[in-house]
Amino acid sequence: MSQATTPTTILDICRHFSTENACVDYIIQMRWPEGFICPKCQSINGYLLTNRPKIECSNPKCRYQVSVTAGTIMHRSKQDLRVWFWGAYLVSTLTPGISASQFQRQLGLSRYETAYNMLHKLRSALVAPGRELLINEVEVDEAYIGSEEKGRPGRGSEKKVLVVCAVELIRWIDKKTGDERVRSGRIRLRSVIDASADSLVLFVKENVKTGSIVHTDGWSGYSPLPREEYDHRPVAQGQGEDAVYMLHVHRIFSNLQTWLLGTYHGAVRKKHMQSYLNEFTYRFNRRFWRGPAFKRALSLATKAECWPTYDSLYKAGEPDGWEHKN
Repeated sequence: MSQATTPTTILDICRHFSTENACVDYIIQMRWPEGFICPKCQSINGYLLTNRPKIECSNPKCRYQVSVTAGTIMHRSKQDLRVWFWGAYLVSTLTPGISASQFQRQLGLSRYETAYNMLHKLRSALVAPGRELLINEVEVDEAYIGSEEKGRPGRGSEKKVLVVCAVELIRWIDKKTGDERVRSGRIRLRSVIDASADSLVLFVKENVKTGSIVHTDGWSGYSPLPREEYDHRPVAQGQGEDAVYMLHVHRIFSNLQTWLLGTYHGAVRKKHMQSYLNEFTYRFNRRFWRGPAFKRALSLATKAECWPTYDSLYKAGEPDGWEHKN
């Protein structure tokens, strides 16, 4: 398999990654596309050890050894690289997601705990560090997500987690009718301990670019948003004919809840909620963009590849009949 090629079918996985050596070769190609460079002495010469997946510098004064899997979720794992590659393929290609028990069965793992830990590492790797902030116009709201606890519905359930969501609003003109329409763009999700200003304002600052329009439901926790940084537009929630809803962010919460219940039957532990939110965010944001999912899951994607940007999603190859409105 060439450096730029990633597996997209089961046949690709079977054909190109049937041995441990093939997996090692692929990782080396991804990590050092221009050739190996010793991180210690900068020598460009090195060789792969025969007894373990490490590259040793050929400089006789250095001989520094670098693990092929260092910096990836596979580092120091007892599982074969082939198992990790298959796992990354399952996580990155199955649209509705996969539960730990399904993951265990598909990979033939003897222990559920092993499958559970591998799956959470793969989910965590789907979030790219330093990803592009949401821009232009954004809806932000929070909601309690999770399974209902018997006898304690709604916000009182101890099994529910408070989640805050930000969703980009993409405005476009329908060329056929001339009407302005709005659809959901990229999203960000985070579990928070409370709906205080400390939690909510920090979330906005870390996920929304300054200068953007920020729509909220008027909750006091968003009031401290700096006016010089954001155009904050609280929306007063009403009832009946006067009701105003933030449809896009509420639709995200509805889809998230349905996805958790349908794929994982709501069996989500609080301490692992963020990894599920990461997976949902990844799947939602790539619905218009087939990025290097396999490499991202294995922590092998480069910074340029790791996440879709605003331009790559909405300004390149827009559907017929759409005219993007800035």
